Amino acid sequence: MVETHRLHFYLALSKNEGVKLQEMARTMGRRGGRARARRLSAERRRQIASLGGQARHRSLQAARRIADNLAYAAAALELRGGPPKVRRMKTFNGRLPGLYRDGS
Repeated sequence: MVETHRLHFYLALSKNEGVKLQEMARTMGRRGGRARARRLSAERRRQIASLGGQARHRSLQAARRIADNLAYAAAALELRGGPPKVRRMKTFNGRLPGLYRDGS
């Protein structure tokens, strides 16, 4: 239950010296949230809760996919034996080795 006498204290600018802003925001948020909940029908509250659950589920799925992809990339790198070796040449005439299907 919201303490209305305390709320008047917070709204008076001359009394705002020792105000705990976090407590004031929490009180105002509760007030607004409860008023909104009273205005909404049960069906609409259910829809909003369902949307929140779906968003959380998608977020968890995305986190799992990212973790799986990183594990796959690490395993592929390990199987490949590390990064490819690079031959350094000052000059080169002809086709670059390892880039063409005919083996040259």
